[in-house]
Amino acid sequence: MSTTSADTEASVAAGVHCAIAAYAQALDAGRTDDLAGLFVPDGVAEMAGLATFEGRDAIREGFAGFAPTGPQLHLVANTVLTSYTEEEATAVSDLAFFQRGASGWTVQLVGRYDDTLLRHDGGWKFRRRVTTFRS
Repeated sequence: MSTTSADTEASVAAGVHCAIAAYAQALDAGRTDDLAGLFVPDGVAEMAGLATFEGRDAIREGFAGFAPTGPQLHLVANTVLTSYTEEEATAVSDLAFFQRGASGWTVQLVGRYDDTLLRHDGGWKFRRRVTTFRS
């Protein structure tokens, strides 16, 4: 059985979506080891205008400073593959970040993720994730 371009795109899209969802889940739970493990060893996490972390150790340490102090939720939507091969993909996604306080859930920020992912160790890992916040 041969693999078609549509099969490749579907497989890449599924892997990319899984990595993006796992990132949001790990971030909201404060699981910095899991979050760092979603990057290739020399991966880069950039929050435009705030910080850039290069390598898994720096990503783990950097995101420890953003550990949740209460219930929070990153909703990621409208993810689109912008390019892909069987080994590398780029994608963009919209982001809304919510926190729950005394008056309920409120939107704290909105933004966009620009991602480059590589197939690495049997799964898709971030090579670079740039988070841009919108005002």
